[in-house]
Amino acid sequence: MNAYILKKISPLQLHILDNMLQLYAHDINKYFQYPVRMDDNGRYRVRSAEKNLSDGWGYFIMVSCEYAGFVLLNHKTKAQEGAFISEFFLLPRYRKGSFFKTVIATLFSTLEGTVEYRILKKNKRALAVFVDLAKRFIKDYQTVDEQEYGEEYHRFTFDMANITYDVTKYKTHVK
Repeated sequence: MNAYILKKISPLQLHILDNMLQLYAHDINKYFQYPVRMDDNGRYRVRSAEKNLSDGWGYFIMVSCEYAGFVLLNHKTKAQEGAFISEFFLLPRYRKGSFFKTVIATLFSTLEGTVEYRILKKNKRALAVFVDLAKRFIKDYQTVDEQEYGEEYHRFTFDMANITYDVTKYKTHVK
């Protein structure tokens, strides 16, 4: 895999995130019992980039200066303080190998305290990859099943103090 970085999403890049949210909605729609519908303009009815980032922050995942995906976070956790990974999207060509784990390791280098990550139960591949990562690199984590809008999720909760590898070496990949 070529050089990658997590690049903080700036207000001037919201239009790029809006476009990528359309790709994400198209990709994840296959897992929803009640699919996201399109509006009269042929766009998926999803929260805008501005709304997604109004109570949080995000990063574009860049590979060799090209967009490879994004991750959105906020503070809407069940814990007192922490970060909730609300959306994580990689374009299909970047889903092979261990790239997800490398990106997650880099993301973890930006976080402190309690982290929560929720994955649709029907998204078996994403679930399997994260469970493998959690078993190998997180000493202690909890998982809870929950439902929202008729969809079933697994919510993983862990403290960054329980990560078993040195995340600081990944900080150089964050801009």
